[in-house]
Amino acid sequence: MLMGLHDILAAVADPEEREAIRRDFLRRMDEKRKLFGEPDTSDIPEVTDFSHFRPGKPIIDKIRAHNLKVQAERAERAKLEEAVLTK
Repeated sequence: MLMGLHDILAAVADPEEREAIRRDFLRRMDEKRKLFGEPDTSDIPEVTDFSHFRPGKPIIDKIRAHNLKVQAERAERAKLEEAVLTK
């Protein structure tokens, strides 16, 4: 189980010891930042559209066109089958 700073501070009863742990943690984090620098996040794209809204009409138009094509093919196939059966 991983313990965070909050968990460690909750386990310590003495307020002075809590403050010493907090100061030590912040000092180490500053040293780490100085050593490694800030993380490079330049390759992460910035989110500008939070709504994720996409219009549905183009999708529905494609579905409608496909359904009309399938219905026309079925109607033609039914005509050919009917012509074969009546001969």
